[in-house]
Amino acid sequence: MIGMMLAGVVVAAVGSTPPVPKPPSTLASHFEEIRARLDLPAIAGFAMRAGEIVAIEAVGVRARGDETVVTTGDRWHLGSCGKAMSATVLDRLVQRGDLAWDMTIGDAFGDLEEVLPGWHSVTLRRLVLHRSGLPEDAREPLLALRMMPLETPLPDQRLELVRLVLSDPPVESDGSGMRYSNFGYAIAAAIAERRTGRDWESLCREFLFDPLEMSETGFGAPGSMEALDEPRGHRNGIPVPPSRFADNPPAISAAGTIHATMTDWSKFLAAHLHAARGEPGPFDAGRLQSLQRPPEGGEYASGWAVVRRPWAPGPIFMHNGSNTLWFAVVWMSPARDWVMAALTNEGGPKARRACDEVIGVLIDHLDRLDAAGASSPPEKTGNDPGSK
Repeated sequence: MIGMMLAGVVVAAVGSTPPVPKPPSTLASHFEEIRARLDLPAIAGFAMRAGEIVAIEAVGVRARGDETVVTTGDRWHLGSCGKAMSATVLDRLVQRGDLAWDMTIGDAFGDLEEVLPGWHSVTLRRLVLHRSGLPEDAREPLLALRMMPLETPLPDQRLELVRLVLSDPPVESDGSGMRYSNFGYAIAAAIAERRTGRDWESLCREFLFDPLEMSETGFGAPGSMEALDEPRGHRNGIPVPPSRFADNPPAISAAGTIHATMTDWSKFLAAHLHAARGEPGPFDAGRLQSLQRPPEGGEYASGWAVVRRPWAPGPIFMHNGSNTLWFAVVWMSPARDWVMAALTNEGGPKARRACDEVIGVLIDHLDRLDAAGASSPPEKTGNDPGSK
């Protein structure tokens, strides 16, 4: 299942000064040490200052058992880190007048007899805040979606998900409880589809990917079955080709089935960083700030967990996610004008630990850049994709 955990960043402790100073290691050597020690096929990461990438690296192989190395231009599965993208698309539809944050499930699906009356008052806003009354994800609806014919249109699959999930009553009806649920984002996407008459994927392209020139961003497991042209996710150490079994059902794509290159992802993150700092950007800063603001007493906004850490003043926005074959995490500090992201093509506890350690390496790198008081050209791997 795609999930999000409020994991802390693992930052290496500062030990005593060695008797003989040694030159600092490159990002590649740090990343490779983490990858080899935790036995992952590949890891990647990048750091941004002022909305620009200042460090980017990728080490390892696209698939265990093959020597094809990963590059900084490869596509990685972002898991639930895509929820912030989905919330942004929904807000652009609200801005255009197609949706409203206070519109309800009853407004969209009140005609469906399977949708119990207890859901009718739940708003679009509560769906993306995980305060809809939905329980944590159940396996049965996902299994039912996997059994649907491949040619079934995606809006029809999402409508079926609405019928399956909302035929049980909500856990509570007042929005007081925060329960993380991928189904909330899937239902929000279904509302958008019903109101616009268009599929969610095309809405994402028109209102987010195209305006930000994210041309190497898509849905599902990246790459093709015929060639090892992108990293493959791994289950129990075994590479899984990009079939329907390499990701969650596309009916819940709004919850996090997006893949992207690191550069494409950075364009989206830069938009949110600029907005958080009140700076000009491609979208209205005030609207994005509202997506970054959790409800009173809460720590989860619309696609962002809002936390604090000793390495940065003020609120920090973060998210991580995994479809069990990949893992991704992002940390954003508006006060320091920083963004750090880490990815790997395997899931599980080792993947989470590796990505947290990569974030620690990137924090140290940005600290040194800030101390130097100057910008630095991106440090990146020799495995540059070139014309890819």
